[in-house]
Amino acid sequence: MAWRSSGSTNDELVDNLKRFSIVSSPAVERGFRNVDRKYFVPKDQEPIAHADQPLKDGNVHLSAPHIYGSALEALELQENSALSFLNIGSGTGYMSCIVASILGQQSTNYGVEIHKDVVQHSLNAISEWKADADADAEIPCIDMIHGNALNISMQEGEALIGFDRIYVGAAVDPSDLTKFTSLLKPGGVLVGPVGDELQKIVRIRNSVGEISSDDLSIQVISGVRFASLVSTPILKAVLPSRVWSPSVHQSYPSSFRRSSKELMLCSHSAYNQPLPKESKPKSYVNLAATLPRFVWMEILSYTHRNWFEPPQSNEDFLRHRLKEEEENCRKAHDARMEAEARCHMAERERDVYRLLARRLQARMQLLIQQNGESAIENANAAVDFDDDLMNVNVTGNLGVMLRGFESDSDDDSDSSDEEAMETEDTNQIQNQAIDEDDDNYAFFSDEDDVPAMEESGSSSSESGPNKPSSQISLSPKALVVRPQPRTVSISEET
Repeated sequence: MAWRSSGSTNDELVDNLKRFSIVSSPAVERGFRNVDRKYFVPKDQEPIAHADQPLKDGNVHLSAPHIYGSALEALELQENSALSFLNIGSGTGYMSCIVASILGQQSTNYGVEIHKDVVQHSLNAISEWKADADADAEIPCIDMIHGNALNISMQEGEALIGFDRIYVGAAVDPSDLTKFTSLLKPGGVLVGPVGDELQKIVRIRNSVGEISSDDLSIQVISGVRFASLVSTPILKAVLPSRVWSPSVHQSYPSSFRRSSKELMLCSHSAYNQPLPKESKPKSYVNLAATLPRFVWMEILSYTHRNWFEPPQSNEDFLRHRLKEEEENCRKAHDARMEAEARCHMAERERDVYRLLARRLQARMQLLIQQNGESAIENANAAVDFDDDLMNVNVTGNLGVMLRGFESDSDDDSDSSDEEAMETEDTNQIQNQAIDEDDDNYAFFSDEDDVPAMEESGSSSSESGPNKPSSQISLSPKALVVRPQPRTVSISEET
């Protein structure tokens, strides 16, 4: 099914990806439809932009669409969410744009690419795509960083907080895998090629400190072949943190926007708030802020987008992971049922073809049997046992022996008794050769290759330039009677 999803347009490409079950979730399907691949292909390769094949021109490389489809399905993206995404080896930016289209405006999207010309190509492609996108489409900011993904700074920027989703666009050596899994948040998902396997790695534990293999769940999606991550030149990659300001307020998570709104409202309130009547004072808290609004705005500029997210306990984390696993089990069950239905359909088609093959074989055997019987009847009708034996071209040891018997009878005309005996023996041998069972004889046309009959007991007097070939030709029907390999031994004394 892979490599068979090509189309003449982007919609046709997506239809084929969906047809072959590469794309199954509605969110991923909409992401593919919103981002046309033609903006990201290498130069002068626009005519094959929607072919299900990798495209490359120099450092610019674009994987096949079915690879992106499998990876997007494994990333478990949530539409219009505040998830953070990191694309390692971002290349043309095609994958980053699809993810941005799915996650929405409140998400963060980073890409790291080592080749400067590829970074420029991706920025131009993203600009063209955004220019042709719908005016009401909420597209988040996509940051393309020029640097080496193997040298991402872990002590500054967004790397300190981590990412919810990570995609690796080049083959990772297993020894370098920990550099990327350490960037995962608890519950985060990483999808990428490790060696020759496309793997899905989930951080399943809310552990503190260095992440161990026990904190990760690894699943092999398929076998793939990717180019390896480039280790040189050694360029430091820093993922800059987002700085809050009123202009980017809408791109922050709902928890941050709600909390900052409450702070701003409280900054305009009087410090002394009257208590409601007929209410217990302890049930209310004075939220009036003594700091002016401009101070709060300065403070918010130093906070992270997840600053107002409530801390998640291990119990809440496990409960959330349980819901995710239940959803994955449901999807796996649906996929299994669909696969069983396709298998059942394939078995029915196999049975139909098998039945047709058996009918065809029976008809061929019937035709062969009819043709064989007709050939035998023609051969028997062509042989006139009352004719002189010289009308039959007898070959091999038997023919030479018969001719020798005839010559002896002509030279010795006075030995009438001996001639009669020889003629009777010759007739017996000829009748025995013709009246053999069908298992010992086969009939061929003159055009067929007739193998030579095994010879034994021939004398030196039978060899010569006029020795006939090893076949019996029946002139009336142009048939040849060939005995199955067997040894005929007749001594000269006979």
